[in-house]
Amino acid sequence: MTPHDRPTRRTAAAANLPADAFNWALRLATRMTARSLNMPEPLLHDTGVFVFAHVAAAERRAVKTLCPFTLLRQALARRRQS
Repeated sequence: MTPHDRPTRRTAAAANLPADAFNWALRLATRMTARSLNMPEPLLHDTGVFVFAHVAAAERRAVKTLCPFTLLRQALARRRQS
């Protein structure tokens, strides 16, 4: 393998540029949000995870309630009772 065949550090670093830019932007957004809310970054992260878990649970309950098969089963049960 000649020196011209090996990738240089510059090309290896350029391959990760979009991922690095995304991570940098995400860290910046987290830091700016934490500063604007006057709370530490770890607390902001944990609060986000907590809110996400509650929203996911509420969505699961809503989907279970509005499931077409469940609604059909409930409607048939009401029809049988009357």
